[in-house]
Amino acid sequence: MTNNPYSSPTTDATTDHAASTVESGASVVELAKPVFLAWERLRIAYILLLGAFTAMLAMPGVISNGPQLLTFRGLIMIAEGAIVANVLYFAGPIVETYVRWLGYDRTWVRWFLFAGGTLLTALFALVSLASGLIPNQN
Repeated sequence: MTNNPYSSPTTDATTDHAASTVESGASVVELAKPVFLAWERLRIAYILLLGAFTAMLAMPGVISNGPQLLTFRGLIMIAEGAIVANVLYFAGPIVETYVRWLGYDRTWVRWFLFAGGTLLTALFALVSLASGLIPNQN
């Protein structure tokens, strides 16, 4: 068997990647379970942060046109955004599992992905709700 540097990692013990978690006998399921459980605990903070940010945008008096978000159309927009945000949240544990599968067991990866993803989602929320925040939009 040739040593192809572009091939996918395997559980074959004849490869040179001694630091790889896959070769140490851990399956992807064994790697993914603790990662996904940790991310599910972080989901509470994620929902609270984004919920507070969205509520702040919708509060009367905070932004000049905030009360427009409290219409039926505005509430539907907020609900759709919440569903999309929770689906996109799965990118964090998937990327972290992949990084761990490659053999890098770094805790900063989780925090970097969480902080960056939460800030990016808050920006998406602001942009998607901008039509309700900018006055005189038809």
